[in-house]
Amino acid sequence: MTGPARTLLTVALPALAATAVLTVTGALDLLHAALLVVVVTAAVVLWRRLDDGDETPWPDPPADEREGARNDVSELGWATFTRSGAVGERVLQRVRELATARLSAAGVDLSTGEGRDTAARLLGSDVVSGLTSRRQVTREEVHRWLDAVETLHAPAVAHPSATPRTTSPVSPEPPVSPAGRPRP
Repeated sequence: MTGPARTLLTVALPALAATAVLTVTGALDLLHAALLVVVVTAAVVLWRRLDDGDETPWPDPPADEREGARNDVSELGWATFTRSGAVGERVLQRVRELATARLSAAGVDLSTGEGRDTAARLLGSDVVSGLTSRRQVTREEVHRWLDAVETLHAPAVAHPSATPRTTSPVSPEPPVSPAGRPRP
């Protein structure tokens, strides 16, 4: 059954019933009761067919997706602790990445046994075991890890007011292709 036919049935049948009641009770004569059915049915059909017009939708909120922006800080803030009070996995992953980067800058690779021993001497065995395990950790443990990682010194950066270098660095030889020609 289509929409207009359904509308006719759902409106006309109750209007006919109301007309029958009004005619039997003597409130309306038959002609006026029939006109009432026609007028009510026509009004409802027209009302349902009328277009509400074009409604302007609300614009989408702007998406501010910049790297290192407030969104990252906010997300890390919400991801810091789990419901149990342990440090969240995203924060642990960031701390592990930081420690790995600092250790690799110092020439230490945590993935080897020798690198783990060297890292244990530099940071402490409890810090290295915590960084390499997947167990839940507390806030105090993460503070200890960060303090230990901070003791690793990043390569020194010259202060801007330092005396400029008088000699230019030696430029490396350009790469050579197997045919003996310099590569662009």
